[in-house]
Amino acid sequence: MVDAATETATETARQAAIAAIDAGAEGLVRLSKFIHANPEVALEEVKASAACADFLDERGFAVEKAVAGLPTAFSASVGQGSPHVAFLAEYDALPNLGHGCGHNLIAIAGIGAGLGLAAALPHLNGGRVTVFGTPAEEAVGGKIVMAEAGLLDGVDAAMGAHPGTIEAVCPTVEGSGEALACISVEIAFRGKSAHAAADPHNGVNALNAVITTFNGIDALRQHVKSDARLHGIITDGGDAPNVVPDYARAVFFVRAANLGYMHELVDKVRRIAEGAASITGATLELALPESANSDMITNYPIARGLKRHLDALGLEMPEAKPEPASGSTDWGNVSYVVPSVETAYPILDRVCTWHSPEVVAASDSELGYANTLLVAKAMALTGIDLLTDPALLAEAKDAFERERAARTA
Repeated sequence: MVDAATETATETARQAAIAAIDAGAEGLVRLSKFIHANPEVALEEVKASAACADFLDERGFAVEKAVAGLPTAFSASVGQGSPHVAFLAEYDALPNLGHGCGHNLIAIAGIGAGLGLAAALPHLNGGRVTVFGTPAEEAVGGKIVMAEAGLLDGVDAAMGAHPGTIEAVCPTVEGSGEALACISVEIAFRGKSAHAAADPHNGVNALNAVITTFNGIDALRQHVKSDARLHGIITDGGDAPNVVPDYARAVFFVRAANLGYMHELVDKVRRIAEGAASITGATLELALPESANSDMITNYPIARGLKRHLDALGLEMPEAKPEPASGSTDWGNVSYVVPSVETAYPILDRVCTWHSPEVVAASDSELGYANTLLVAKAMALTGIDLLTDPALLAEAKDAFERERAARTA
């Protein structure tokens, strides 16, 4: 039973959080527009990262830049002790497209939530809020590096928000909010050049080895689980048609519902490439240049609380339902360290293809900004719940431990 004084303090904290986000709305939108107008790709988000970090520094956050060895990552904190709630901000753009995934909005969703929860802290019994600036979600995966470096250790809950279409949902039920484990596989072959017409018998065709690898992977697709995805491109295939290519290279993404099956598929791809090398006489060079994206463990107790706040603020979305994962995100790696939720929310009133010029426009729209600020408020209010309701925090941690144990068994 919560006593009246505690409930009054909590309600005052909620009002302070909403007021802080409302007061900061103009600055948040201006920050987002700056990021949108200056798109920077993975690990090159110099302007965006500095603008976000400076924005928080000017508002009383203790900012540390270049964390985890990433020049464009940062952490910004207010408060001390526990519980410790984190919000994650992204700001990288897509090559040759710009903000076709709305990361300029993801940035201010996390920063806005941080402002709100920071304003609530003086009315509560302690606690800490951190906004993490997480670069390179579209490539490399900054959150992977940050999680491996231990930056999320000691955080009790992490939240973030991703823009979407009118079909966007908050993942509140088992089987929703899933993401595929994913890893990049680089496959190169070295052969021997020769004149393709005069003396082809003296050459070793590295491109043939790459094409044979593609054909082997195409055959493998008939015999994998329905959640598996294997897709790739040829990045080097030779220089002239009358020269036997002595070097060829391809890059593949291997995805699956969990890390275990993903690694099993990587082994199969490796054997296919080894077979292609044997068939053609080329020498194989296979590398896994980056750590894998983990599958996503969505924390449903936190998500259900977040959905209640979204509804109360007027951002009603369709109810979540179980559905197979289709994409991958470095949020998955965070979700194996700390109870995590990344909600989706609409920035369009229709369905469209993502990573497109239509999304670039929607990411700088009135609807996009209005709904992003509502999501920031809902995340801040959920943060207050986690700081003031020990039962909710315990339920979230219990669900996290059980699901992580099940997936790593």
